[in-house]
Amino acid sequence: MTEANTHRRGAVGVIVQALSQLEVHDVSPVLETGMAAYFGHPPLEVDARARSFEEHGYYAQTLTISEHTGAHVDAPAHMLPGAQTIDQLPADVLIGPFKKYDLTPPGPPGEPVGVDRLRGVEDGAGFELCRGDVAVFDFGWERYLDRIDEQGRPWWGRNEPGLTDDACRYLAEVGVAAVASDTWGCDTSRRDDEAGHSPGHNTWFLPRGIPIVEGLVGLAAAPATGLFVALPLKIRRGSGSPLRVVLLGESKNPEHSHE
Repeated sequence: MTEANTHRRGAVGVIVQALSQLEVHDVSPVLETGMAAYFGHPPLEVDARARSFEEHGYYAQTLTISEHTGAHVDAPAHMLPGAQTIDQLPADVLIGPFKKYDLTPPGPPGEPVGVDRLRGVEDGAGFELCRGDVAVFDFGWERYLDRIDEQGRPWWGRNEPGLTDDACRYLAEVGVAAVASDTWGCDTSRRDDEAGHSPGHNTWFLPRGIPIVEGLVGLAAAPATGLFVALPLKIRRGSGSPLRVVLLGESKNPEHSHE
């Protein structure tokens, strides 16, 4: 065995050992018919009887799904004609260290969070946002997933806090690899369908090649720092892709191991 092969085997062994000591936080919702969605996109439809044991001898469902369903990522082409599509982004674009901003309890929809609050969270949590980090925003918005408004429409997706222009600029100038949140717009503030400016989508994130991950759940249980792992589907000319997102963090149990 060559020295290079020995080194690679050793590096892989170190990574496998380290991963076995981390807790896995699955922050992706279950994909199912009737799930909360952005009101402007076609809903997810799952045909559970597309292929059955009784008729076909095997079981398989058929999905009719938007690229922006459940936990998903926006590629630059989502808002910018001619920009990078999801299949053109590096496979590991959503694998890297994360810093979580606990912005709970949530404020009213339509009122974006500013840069001063982000820096306050950093001070309180004891971390510094660095180039290459994925900035994760826990607005506590998951609590509204099942809320219905007076017209009988889903409230979530029509209402959300978002980020100010200065907050988005701060993240972009630090050099984050991506941003992620438990809302449907991350940076977009919205109240009763009335959307404010989307400074990340239009100026600071997608135009600079910074992907936007949206629709996460279960962020409260995740640690403030760790490893963000998600893989987009390789959809030709895709504006985005559904994701399975996991956050890996230090175990609070010293005996914890996947081995």
